[in-house]
Amino acid sequence: MKLTFPRFAAVVLMLLFCTATAWAQRTVTGTVNDIDGIGLPGVNIIEEGTATGTVTDLDGSYSLRVSSDDAVLIFSYVGFGTQEIVVGSRSTIDVTLEEGTTLDQVVVVGYGTQSKEAVTGAVASVSGAEVSQVTAPNLAQSIQGRLPGVQVTQNGAPGEAPIIQVRGIGSISFGSGPLVVVDGIPEAGSLNTFDGRNIESVTVLKDAASTSIYGSRAANGVLLITTKGGGYNQGLQVNLESTVGTQFTTRRLDLMNADQYRQFADNLGANVARDFNAPINSQTSQTYGETDTDWQDAMFQNGLLTQNTVSISGGSENSRFFTSMGYLLDEGVFRGPEYQRYTLRLNSEHKIAKRLRFGQTLLVANDDRRLEPFLGGRTQILQIIQSLPYQPVFNPDNIGGFSGADQGQDSADPGNPVLASDLLQSNDKVFRLFGTLYAEYELFDGLTLRGTYGANFSSFRNFNRNPIYESTVNSDFNSISESRSLSYSPLYSGQISYRKLIGDHNIDLTLVGELQEFFNNFTFANANQTTNDISVISGGIDPNAGSGSSTRVIQSYLGRINYGYKGKYIAQFSIRRDGSSVFAPGNGTEIFPSGAVAWRISEEGFMADSKISELKVRASYGRVGFSGLGPYSFQSPINNSFGPVFGSGNQPIGSFINALANPELRWELTDMLNIGLDLGLFNNRLQFSAEYYDRQVDNLILNVQLPTSTGVSNTTDNIGSMSNTGVEFQLSYLSPRNRNFTWDISANVSANTNEVSALSTGDEQIFSGANTETTAGFPVTVTQAGAPIGSFFGFQTDGLYQNDAEIRADYPDLTSDELLALGIIPGATRWVDQNDDGTIDASDRVIIGNYLPDFTFGVNFNAEVSGFDFNIFLQGSQGNQVYNATRVLLTKFNRLFNGGVELLDAWTPSNTDTDQPVLQLSDPNQERRTSDRYVEDASYLRLKNITIGYTFPVSTGFLKNIRAYVSAQNLITITDYTGYDPEIGLVQGGLLNTGIDFGQQPIAKSILFGVQVGF
Repeated sequence: MKLTFPRFAAVVLMLLFCTATAWAQRTVTGTVNDIDGIGLPGVNIIEEGTATGTVTDLDGSYSLRVSSDDAVLIFSYVGFGTQEIVVGSRSTIDVTLEEGTTLDQVVVVGYGTQSKEAVTGAVASVSGAEVSQVTAPNLAQSIQGRLPGVQVTQNGAPGEAPIIQVRGIGSISFGSGPLVVVDGIPEAGSLNTFDGRNIESVTVLKDAASTSIYGSRAANGVLLITTKGGGYNQGLQVNLESTVGTQFTTRRLDLMNADQYRQFADNLGANVARDFNAPINSQTSQTYGETDTDWQDAMFQNGLLTQNTVSISGGSENSRFFTSMGYLLDEGVFRGPEYQRYTLRLNSEHKIAKRLRFGQTLLVANDDRRLEPFLGGRTQILQIIQSLPYQPVFNPDNIGGFSGADQGQDSADPGNPVLASDLLQSNDKVFRLFGTLYAEYELFDGLTLRGTYGANFSSFRNFNRNPIYESTVNSDFNSISESRSLSYSPLYSGQISYRKLIGDHNIDLTLVGELQEFFNNFTFANANQTTNDISVISGGIDPNAGSGSSTRVIQSYLGRINYGYKGKYIAQFSIRRDGSSVFAPGNGTEIFPSGAVAWRISEEGFMADSKISELKVRASYGRVGFSGLGPYSFQSPINNSFGPVFGSGNQPIGSFINALANPELRWELTDMLNIGLDLGLFNNRLQFSAEYYDRQVDNLILNVQLPTSTGVSNTTDNIGSMSNTGVEFQLSYLSPRNRNFTWDISANVSANTNEVSALSTGDEQIFSGANTETTAGFPVTVTQAGAPIGSFFGFQTDGLYQNDAEIRADYPDLTSDELLALGIIPGATRWVDQNDDGTIDASDRVIIGNYLPDFTFGVNFNAEVSGFDFNIFLQGSQGNQVYNATRVLLTKFNRLFNGGVELLDAWTPSNTDTDQPVLQLSDPNQERRTSDRYVEDASYLRLKNITIGYTFPVSTGFLKNIRAYVSAQNLITITDYTGYDPEIGLVQGGLLNTGIDFGQQPIAKSILFGVQVGF
């Protein structure tokens, strides 16, 4: 392995730490209490003029290394006044805080921490306590609505990762979410494997000045996640928390029952040859005419949701640790898919010399996710809508035991969704090791050397089994496929930090050399078995197998300097140079600079008599990047699965180049301007912040389809530019501390406007979302210059034709037979002829909507009174639209399938007051084409969480606390959207399919009971 400079620097620093002479070190410990002598947890303690700080544990205890006897410690806690204490020769300092508020909180930033008052960029954070208020498999679900500028869109199914966007869409590529950094390791992978109850804080870096320290991977924002670590001089603490409850959904689509469906078939004039007097199987006398299956009831369920965590933490004068074990099970509300996770965490830190400390973090996780089957390429909800109500779920006469439609007798062939959920098997299993080793040595006062080794190892297995069964379409073989991969990503980092207060000048300097590598090996195999008794590939017929590997490397050097003068004038400058192996030689390096300034006006002398507690204005500008590429993207890959189109039997496999190489491929580059304001009133009980940003993205990377005449199908290229502008507001108020009643409230609002500035893909338009069944083959979205990315694109409607006179006015030159062939008859949809050429064709399509919201918001309220605690959290989105492709099926009549009851309200000469078009078998007017008929307002207000808890009085010394609570999640959603759920993420396809409801599982409601016990 090549010993590059970052790796060499990290090794050298480690050796220095282990061989250096131990110098004197000052460690201060103590407790922080309120005026009643009760320990205060979460008090921020920082050394003045530095970024060194800590927080108190649950008992109010703390331990902090200080630079010298002259060090000044600043104690601050929301709801209490600040105290500044000179350390002197003391090793123990106990503090009593009085009522009041402050802004002096420690905020995690890239490669370090800062006091909140010194922050110059756009940074927001939530505590671990807020994260753990929501029981969810994925951390992103827990922070939804809590951070301004961060939009989280859930995808419904258990274990399905939400979409996270920071300040709008920063890239056209799929996977363009923020960089996730956990305990200092970038690209930390899936958030599913992190237990929210082990989280100390989640911080989002939003502007370029804050994110540029991560350079080429930070264009879409950065999520910094810090896990818990225990506390020095903290007694042994054991905490157990168990939550269990049920999940459900109450909304149902209004589908036709058996009698209504048969009436619809008669109205459509379709031939159903099914004998409704025949028994549904040989073992019963029940007939098809007596059967009325509710496929929604057959598929929806009340699923179990439980999360159980036990943690042990503690610390002595020289060591601290935190360890926990957790188990989570999410059965969801849909038959089949579920998610299960086991976690083990062990974090510790040790002072092995007076100026040397060593620590580690470790996560061991194992999760198992059962995926939703896509029988016939359809989601299960699409199958539910189209399944025949007179068809039973089960049929013991069939192999496998499930019924199925018969195209000859039923004139329809929907799949059986219960069969898909019960028989088809598709599982993802992941075993993961994720951790760090670090050592830190204080060479002399203010200068610290740190070396970090991080590792992210995962073993992934996907197993699919499609057994032999008889149904709508028979499965003649037991088809088995399996793929496995091993991935390993080591990180080597060497860091030098210098912090010094020289008179009125505060200097904080950080230098880092870093190398991160990504290794991946994968194998796959599949075969068919002739019996369901075998569930392995070995011995099967038509076997196929393959393997591959990839390597990716990113090498970085970075520097940052923070400067402050008298606590009034603050500046920050950083620069990072990244080199990546995913680009061709000569294009693999880029430099990412940034700068930020802030003025704390409230610290000026002329503000001495003002009632304003804090007033700070901020401005920043910087550049960050994004690649969104896998290894070897600039090269021409060789496809080795090409066989001849003639002959029979065993055929040779050929190889061919299927993509055009592009050695000129470059980084996506994002330049961002940010202007911010922070305001505090009433001794900072009322706090307000506002942000404005302008984000310009250039060199957008996309896999572009090429004409077949080129001999290759695609290439990866830089194809355009895009902009995001927006504002963010956050407001919070903390009531005066009161032993009987205390409350606080916070709210945030974010608004973003997206526009594609330029596009160069040949035809200047990128289409997506086409589906034969739900869109009649028409695309749903377009990405083009001058419009938001992924805008809905289709035909505008102008009601229904009511008579022949209206038709003749639009088509005077067509004969009656020509009009009939086109389906243009009374009751048919009138399409808007945008170019007035007398013909409705592709040139008449226009932008008809967009899934991006006008603004998103969240409101959080907490209260405590006489042992009771109460939390209510509201979250919502306004102005976003959804293309309801499920409604296309509800109103579909080109052939026989079940649908919505609105089909019975179709236009007829005697029923003209309707918006449901006239029924025409085969649909010659293409009523399913993409149109504004299916674009719906999906704004919503959701009661995300409501919790009521009670902490019991404890008299024994063994039992420290016990709290019981009941909570409800997603209990109420107010929306006009007619589908199952207005929160539509990504079900099929890439980023450009976001906001299309192809049948996404709805977000579950849940009622949970929990208990917390501390020893």
